[in-house]
Amino acid sequence: MPKGLIFIKYDERSGMEIKAKYPEKKFKITDKTLMQILNLHEFSKQAGIVSLTLENINFVTYYSGSDTDYFFILMLTMLENPEDYEEILEEVSQIILKNLEKKRYLKLLPSLFNKIMDYPKLSKDGLDEQI
Repeated sequence: MPKGLIFIKYDERSGMEIKAKYPEKKFKITDKTLMQILNLHEFSKQAGIVSLTLENINFVTYYSGSDTDYFFILMLTMLENPEDYEEILEEVSQIILKNLEKKRYLKLLPSLFNKIMDYPKLSKDGLDEQI
């Protein structure tokens, strides 16, 4: 079960700015971890997905590209495969990007996080079908 979703804007002058996280109080992420994630995307400067494992947490991140410099980070447990979440994270990220005006995305975060939690691929590829 995903632990949380973080939406970040990066600016060369001011650095990282957490625009939103959901659920707000359920998890914390260090600046060091955020910098490691940003550095993963830094090399290509192209939109795309990467995953990272640090200590006991898996991360899957979507970067919007150097034109906008938005990062979407989904925190997972060690038991979850980041690849399972790539498609839904990109889809949710695009919805947020389309709702930046007047911060409309803030009202959407609970439903978008639930969409990730209910993602059909995860239940279809699970152990239930293998039995």
